[in-house]
Amino acid sequence: MLHVMVLLKFLGRYRNAVAMQKIGRMMGISKGLVNDYVIQAFDAILKHHEQFIKWPSIKERQNISGRIRKVHGFVNCIGLIDGTLFPLAIHPQ
Repeated sequence: MLHVMVLLKFLGRYRNAVAMQKIGRMMGISKGLVNDYVIQAFDAILKHHEQFIKWPSIKERQNISGRIRKVHGFVNCIGLIDGTLFPLAIHPQ
């Protein structure tokens, strides 16, 4: 689970060496271990992507897009990361 937490935090940062140091301090691990965890988590996700990552059907994409347009005003968008699940270093206005 720590691998996933590190990966999500890394994705929400600037994705550079300074971010790795900050994440390491926050999680109580070294910068090098942060790098290893990010690589291992990505490898695990990509290894099983066909099993777990599914593209929505056309109807589902239309429903998602309609909800996002109504709430956020984005046209033809079927997904977004807005910082509500984990804080982003830079998030949409």
